[in-house]
Amino acid sequence: VDVLMTPPRIEHLKTAKAEVTYGENFQVFILAPKSPQIGLKSQSKVTVKLGESTKLECKATGEPLPKIIWISPQKDVITLSTEKFEIMDDGMLIIKKVSLGDEGKYACVARNSVGGDIKYTMVEVEHQKPFINGMKGESSTKLLGVSYQTALMDCRVEGKPVPKIWWITPYGLSLTTPYLGGRFQVHQNGSLELRGVRKTDEGTYICKATNAYGSTALSYPVTVMVFPPRITTTMPPITKINQGTPVILQCVANGMPKPDISWTLPGRIHISQEGYLVIQNPVLTNSGIYKCNAKNALGTDFKSTYLQVFFHSSSSRCSCSPLLI
Repeated sequence: VDVLMTPPRIEHLKTAKAEVTYGENFQVFILAPKSPQIGLKSQSKVTVKLGESTKLECKATGEPLPKIIWISPQKDVITLSTEKFEIMDDGMLIIKKVSLGDEGKYACVARNSVGGDIKYTMVEVEHQKPFINGMKGESSTKLLGVSYQTALMDCRVEGKPVPKIWWITPYGLSLTTPYLGGRFQVHQNGSLELRGVRKTDEGTYICKATNAYGSTALSYPVTVMVFPPRITTTMPPITKINQGTPVILQCVANGMPKPDISWTLPGRIHISQEGYLVIQNPVLTNSGIYKCNAKNALGTDFKSTYLQVFFHSSSSRCSCSPLLI
């Protein structure tokens, strides 16, 4: 980090006024401007473990009181408070949850109207064996997959030197990082994505990580939920309504994966996202068989009702109220 210092300039003058009695003695103290000086420059290197926080001190004196800024190894000015950094009132910089990307030389710059001073601190991460998802040592996490959906297994690995990461599937296939093939994808961050989960994908998936200081593993025993659609709504064999009386036909179905629902109407098919079919102003020609169809990758189910629409007249009238079927 190279910091360009600017020449000093007078920004303000301080004045004072005092009254004394003739003949009395008095003293005048003149506070001269002073260029900033940063103490504890001996702290030039800090070593920290992965995932822990560290503190970089930067106490400066001077007149006027210096302003302190911190510059990261990427030559960015660090703001007062973020998820990663926090600058205290005394100039101390706190780096939170240190990762390998936080390594490098940090610059503390103290400036006032007279001049400036710089302190450099090198941050290094200790060498250590890998750990996965913030947990040290081998561990296991159960995963419940849904048939024909996507399953994601996290494997965020930290360690120094940078660990080698790979996956072992239940049937012995080894997947390196990164990997893309068939329904499998291992992302750059180590996570495994399995698309179109099937019952045959059940078993234990193992994420392994190793470097020169050791190795670790995270196991995912995967169980896949599957069952064909089943319509749970009860439909009467015949539904009688008056002409012009709105009717709502309901169709609720369970299944894994979630079934798609459609209605087969007299002469056409209607797709319904929620399973409801609404006929706002039924007429005689709307009479017929209405069938609800529930379908997923494992099968289908259906239920039907015969909708009978009655004509409004004094000789033929159905004493039916609006129906929710």
